[in-house]
Amino acid sequence: MEIKFADDEVNEMLTLLVNRMADEAGLEDKDRAMLKRWRTSEMRLGSDDMDDLVIKVNDDLAKLTERRAKSHIRRPDWR
Repeated sequence: MEIKFADDEVNEMLTLLVNRMADEAGLEDKDRAMLKRWRTSEMRLGSDDMDDLVIKVNDDLAKLTERRAKSHIRRPDWR
């Protein structure tokens, strides 16, 4: 089974993560604005950085899924 996130799904995850970090980190207003400005300017849909992030997220998810499938195979049923 193969699971892949679309660009807009990774973008939404990044948006939620950055907003939560900015709100909960106790940053000053200018630092919070700078962080959010970075997300909107550098990590917009279609940018090279966002494309790289989507590839990285999907690769990490595939590796995790493969690792978990292997561990289920090796795990004895009698425990």
